[in-house]
Amino acid sequence: MSRIYDLYPQNLLTPSQAAEYAGVSESTIRQWVHRGLLEAALPSQGRGVPALYNRPDLDEVKRILAEREAARAA
Repeated sequence: MSRIYDLYPQNLLTPSQAAEYAGVSESTIRQWVHRGLLEAALPSQGRGVPALYNRPDLDEVKRILAEREAARAA
């Protein structure tokens, strides 16, 4: 996952933006976090301040899941 020095503001997405970018629902983003596939680049800072997810981390999760699906189909 991302290190703080790997973060660029244009790559940080709110949960709803991350879901839209990944083509999944916000609940899927939460499931990925719960399953340990995705970690917030910047954790939530309390009420009204959402966690932020790094775009390359989302790309990596989608790549991993696609590889797993391909392996299952083979």
